[in-house]
Amino acid sequence: MSNYGTRERPGNSITVIDLSRLTVARTIDLGEYRRPHGMAFFPGDTSLAVTSEVSRAVVLVDFRDGRVIGTVPTNGRASHMLAMSAAGDELFTTNIVDGSISRLDVAKREAKRVIPVAKFVEGIATSPDGKRVWVGSNGDSIVVIVDTDAGRAIDTLRGFGIPYRLAVSRDGRSAIITDPARGEVRVYDAIARRQRLLITIPRDGIVATAEVPGSPSPEGVTTSPDGRWAFVTLQGRNLVAMIDLQNGGIAGYAPTGTWSDGIAYSTLERRP
Repeated sequence: MSNYGTRERPGNSITVIDLSRLTVARTIDLGEYRRPHGMAFFPGDTSLAVTSEVSRAVVLVDFRDGRVIGTVPTNGRASHMLAMSAAGDELFTTNIVDGSISRLDVAKREAKRVIPVAKFVEGIATSPDGKRVWVGSNGDSIVVIVDTDAGRAIDTLRGFGIPYRLAVSRDGRSAIITDPARGEVRVYDAIARRQRLLITIPRDGIVATAEVPGSPSPEGVTTSPDGRWAFVTLQGRNLVAMIDLQNGGIAGYAPTGTWSDGIAYSTLERRP
């Protein structure tokens, strides 16, 4: 996605933001499909997928005209966050109430498999090939790595407070996990499934609206296309942190609005 950003709204619509002008461009009405949340653009940026928690489905939308072109049932309750394979042929959702993830076939418009994971799963990320899915359990304070072909967990990472959001770099080498309860960001070697970096976010400048009192609350996370940088929103400091994934550490900060949470990366270059 280069020229536009999207943001879910309470109810049944998506706001489209023109990134070059930083203005609201239009609103996409999802009709009967309510409580949209996780979303991702398919390759080519002409269509997108968005979860509908109430409908237990992922809604497929033609971004050009805002038309709903199909749905894929998740067969899970409260399908919240969404991850997409690099080819865009498969989607994965976390189903909070059921503690499961759904593997969805986009072309066939069907759920290939529902895989039990842990309590209150929310954050999710997938390897580019869709073979490994990383899932955060807010209820059990663990991250579970799932082999999607086998349909089972192959590893469990422990020691988290709330593994709120996850990202796998586009080169498939790094997995980044934010933990607002502990005020930490962990970086793993995604192939070996071993921790490489533990970054403790400084607790200075914490605002009164911090979701976790006294914590900088690192929450949303995305990566640069080259896999060098991670960008993490600090809800408790109204900042975004730029993290060096090669050398470790925080390279800098940028201000955000109040209650920063979700984040995405755009290749659009702003011109004066």
